[in-house]
Amino acid sequence: MLKDSPGNRWTIRSVISILQAYGPFCLAYTIWVLAARFWQPLSFGRDRFLNNYVLWSLWAPEAVFYLFFVGYNQYIQRKAIHPPKRSPEERRALFSKVRSEIYDPAVFLSGWFRGSPVEDIGREELRRFTDWAFWDGRAGEVGEKGDADEIEEYIDKMERMMPKGFLEGPGKARSLRLTLDPVEIEPRTLLWYSLIMLVDTFTISLFLKNGFEYHRRTLPRLAAVFPPRPAALLTRHVSVVPDFSYVLRRHTSKTRLPIVFIHGIGVGLLTHVTFLNELHRALNAGASEDDQVGIVAIEVLQISSRITTSIPRRVEFVSQLTNIINHHFGTGRFVLASHSYGSVMSTHVMNDPHLSPRISATLLIDPVSILLHMPDVAYNFTVRPPVRANEWQLWYFASKDPQIAHTLGRYFFWSENVLWRDQIDHLMVNHNMRLTASLGSDDLIVKTNAVRAYLAERDLPDPVLVEDVTGHKQMHLRTHMSRNPEKSKRWRGSGLEVLWWDGYDHAAVFDIRQDRAKLVEVLVEYVKGT
Repeated sequence: MLKDSPGNRWTIRSVISILQAYGPFCLAYTIWVLAARFWQPLSFGRDRFLNNYVLWSLWAPEAVFYLFFVGYNQYIQRKAIHPPKRSPEERRALFSKVRSEIYDPAVFLSGWFRGSPVEDIGREELRRFTDWAFWDGRAGEVGEKGDADEIEEYIDKMERMMPKGFLEGPGKARSLRLTLDPVEIEPRTLLWYSLIMLVDTFTISLFLKNGFEYHRRTLPRLAAVFPPRPAALLTRHVSVVPDFSYVLRRHTSKTRLPIVFIHGIGVGLLTHVTFLNELHRALNAGASEDDQVGIVAIEVLQISSRITTSIPRRVEFVSQLTNIINHHFGTGRFVLASHSYGSVMSTHVMNDPHLSPRISATLLIDPVSILLHMPDVAYNFTVRPPVRANEWQLWYFASKDPQIAHTLGRYFFWSENVLWRDQIDHLMVNHNMRLTASLGSDDLIVKTNAVRAYLAERDLPDPVLVEDVTGHKQMHLRTHMSRNPEKSKRWRGSGLEVLWWDGYDHAAVFDIRQDRAKLVEVLVEYVKGT
């Protein structure tokens, strides 16, 4: 991520402004050309400019593409296809679980209402929030009885935890309801997607040059991706599953375990090419042909600045990932590694009763799934007004990307994606899994001090909306420990551990070779098994 400075703020805002203005400019030019052809005086003496074939061939398609996003914006507002509804018993168990994982109920609820005081929360809006949190917005559907009474039961329980009662009616505060709130996007241009296509070509070419195999999706599935992926046709390898492409290093070792890697939000695997190549060299340089450690890196196009089909649901993802692992690595154990949003998909794996026992160790880099029941990630990623350079970068290139926004706004179900501390304990105790979380102290998405305290000391934080003297707002998590966990504790490779990076933002650990080497060291140790 960009370092914050006046120069970087000016640069990133200028770039964003140009990208935002390009589509409307092309549309205005196209309308002007068509209007002048209909009535010549409207050319205002600019006939040469308006009749320029090169400009017309470049800008008219951009105008059409800009109009496409008008319809696309309506399309992605469709209701989410939610997971199966929970039974009343499951909802009560989830309510109790959340209550056991918060410190101050009043502060917690205030956080989900965008930092508003509890006394501004109305019962009507709280009903809507409770409906989203435990019914996914489907309370009272046809054939369902008793939902309204159950919601009132939860509201009464919450009210008894508050210093003051809730207001009657809607109240002043508005809640966060990620999969029900409108999906907000910033339209992209053909120029932008042309750059993404170049990035895509460069990424695949680098992997092939470094000796990885690229396994593309089938041709019909490949055609469902925009921009086109001509570089994918350079490979003869086809993915063994319909919805995911991946890069692969074959596994031959009988004594060491293969690695499964899942990337985060961005432009795909480009930012991990160097890391994965360094990992391969550390694992396999000097090893015999029958002792090579395999690596598979899953490509998730729905979070990679493309336009494509919707991201597969949790059950389907786990099923397809299982097929990939079984096909290339067999049915034994493996090491799981992921970055950022990839930790959500890793959580699906760790919560799966069939696949989770096979995880020997896990490396979560900048994870967003831990403490996900807190509102800070949802607020900071989707609601926070950008001010700093890295916030503008995140806002435009991630939060407001059309496909990424759709994935988060209609397919991000918090109760499926959260990784509880006791689930980690369960895997460690029952399946001898080891886990390392790599956290940067200045992460602009995740409040890593709280995550570190939760993992190391089981501390339960409070969400607090902080506003500085300039009016800049962001959601923090306030811890309650009398002392901070030891930051410089030596990594041992056993149990649950934290790698702490002072002064590092989200994804910054991948920027410097020595830092990547530490992540590589973790995985080199983990593939030895337990």
